[in-house]
Amino acid sequence: MSRKLTAEQVRSYRADGYLYPLDALSMEEVARYRDELRRTEEHLGGSLMAIDKKFRGNLHFMCKWVDELARTPAIVDAVEDLLGPDILLYTSRFFIKEPKSEGIAAWHQDSTYFGLRPFDHVTAWVALCNANEETGAVEFAVGSHIRGQLLQKSGLIKNSVNTAGQIIVEWFDQSQVDRAILKPGQFSLHHTCVVHQSGPNRSDERRVGLALSYIPTRTRYIGKRRMPASLIRGRDEFNHFDLQPRPQVDFGEIEMQRHDSTFKCYIESFYEQLGEAEKDLPREAAAGMVY
Repeated sequence: MSRKLTAEQVRSYRADGYLYPLDALSMEEVARYRDELRRTEEHLGGSLMAIDKKFRGNLHFMCKWVDELARTPAIVDAVEDLLGPDILLYTSRFFIKEPKSEGIAAWHQDSTYFGLRPFDHVTAWVALCNANEETGAVEFAVGSHIRGQLLQKSGLIKNSVNTAGQIIVEWFDQSQVDRAILKPGQFSLHHTCVVHQSGPNRSDERRVGLALSYIPTRTRYIGKRRMPASLIRGRDEFNHFDLQPRPQVDFGEIEMQRHDSTFKCYIESFYEQLGEAEKDLPREAAAGMVY
């Protein structure tokens, strides 16, 4: 029996590669989490987009409020309807676009640099502010996940909110593109192989989104090391990842050390997988940007 999604919503996700809008947080909860983000940025010394890039990701290892948000029942219930009852959080990452800023995400797939197999990985994109055409909402190429992994190249996009400035460099069908309009407290779900992008923030409002990457415990990591993860629901009978404890104190010494060590694992893995994805990429592949 489904916990949150209807059978039609599950079919839509399977066919299109994404689903929105779904409700998760009340306006009171949104206000509280935005206030927690403000306090977090004050503690760390500035906007997450302006300070050390490691603080954009995996704050659930050192901040109780991010860990709590990642366990929001409405979000995890929807993920369970797609992945089953045994769920890990592999990464969390803030995507913030300041007012009147030029940050974008070019057409890309999450799957390229994660090193997870099979591609049974769902991202919940949680809006803490309005995500619309003006603020730079996420746009999905409908059904693009069906083809699996596409060629993608890093270092091509200026002002990218993605780590590698990456973009898809081969043809894919853009005849149907859907913009995920979200109100504060709503979220979307997308498959790791669905091609998506987002434009700049032309508004006077700060656009804040938190991407929560969930995988079933049966998923394997194909890189050279064991990777950390957090058990969100159910049991882990596979032992493919090093499970991390929940933070007990915000910015505690142990929590900060854990965040630092796990960040190093993730960034090393990221560039390892980037190298694997691009080692056989044709030199002329960037020409594929002109579709």
